[in-house]
Amino acid sequence: MSFNDNAPASPFFIVSLDFELHWGVRDVKTVAQYHKNLLGVRVVVPALLATFAGYGIHATWATVGFLFYDNRADLLASLPELRPHYDNVRLSPYLDLKLLGRNEDEDPFHFGRSLINQIRSCPGQEIASHTYSHYYCLEPQQNTAAFRADLKAMLAAAAKVGLKLNSIVFPKNQYDLNHLNVCRQLRFRAFRGNQSCRLYDPRSTTRETRWLRMIRFADSYWNLSSHNCYSLAEAGREPPLNLRASRFLRPYIRNMPMLQGLQERRVVAGMTHAAEHGLVYHLWWHPHNFGVDLEQNMDSLRRILDHFQVMHERFGMKSINMAELASLILDSPELSQDHCEAKDRFARQTK
Repeated sequence: MSFNDNAPASPFFIVSLDFELHWGVRDVKTVAQYHKNLLGVRVVVPALLATFAGYGIHATWATVGFLFYDNRADLLASLPELRPHYDNVRLSPYLDLKLLGRNEDEDPFHFGRSLINQIRSCPGQEIASHTYSHYYCLEPQQNTAAFRADLKAMLAAAAKVGLKLNSIVFPKNQYDLNHLNVCRQLRFRAFRGNQSCRLYDPRSTTRETRWLRMIRFADSYWNLSSHNCYSLAEAGREPPLNLRASRFLRPYIRNMPMLQGLQERRVVAGMTHAAEHGLVYHLWWHPHNFGVDLEQNMDSLRRILDHFQVMHERFGMKSINMAELASLILDSPELSQDHCEAKDRFARQTK
């Protein structure tokens, strides 16, 4: 890939999804409380895949390792010996294993092999790691040895179905340098880092406050933290590359429908900024966010993807998944430098 002297660097659009079913919310919501969203994922996944195919969207599906199984016996036989021991015992999913149904048909809330098969059959879709057990990296008293065991179990589960994992997304966006070092040792090539604004710094749940959550909520609709776009050079030169998030796509809120338009404007403005300046824009959400009000959520997504097509036509913006972008950078060492130089040239020309 090369750039001419008068053009900005090629912009990229990443979509990533945290695919977790009940494992991602089990410490805050029971199946009974959230069953409509969870069952809705069975409709959401094929709807997203069809929409992505129609728009040419390449996406990363960061998947909890427990979902790779289609029955309880195989899952229980594959658990790591070393497991997290959180101070808050409710955080550990291992407490719930005795409550699982026998298979995916009986328990669609905790098994996901059929959905994974749908995803991997579609071009441009990457299956990535969301850790094996929805592991919380910054919760006391977890440790890196247990995290390593968790990721090794994740890689083994994926290998059993013929998948090699290249990217990782950390549950609750919790990580530190120790966890990144483990990912490097286990050959992960990319991770989704947090937005650069301090509002989004990795932190444990005990350090979360209502005010932080409220400000982040407002930031989804009004520009409080900038567009959070970045150049390829900012992702790094050595794995795992930091393919930072730009924006979380919040679901439709029935009693505040006007917020949907504000969020779309926020996302579209960020994508436009990335396209005009040759940067990366990274949008993410959970499939279960679309599990209810599917029509409204999909309509909103299609309007965003309509704008992506305009940015593609006007500025050459490309849809790319995390593994593909990591390969472009790591397997083409000159790309980050070319991208940065082209971006600087464009900035000087447009002053």
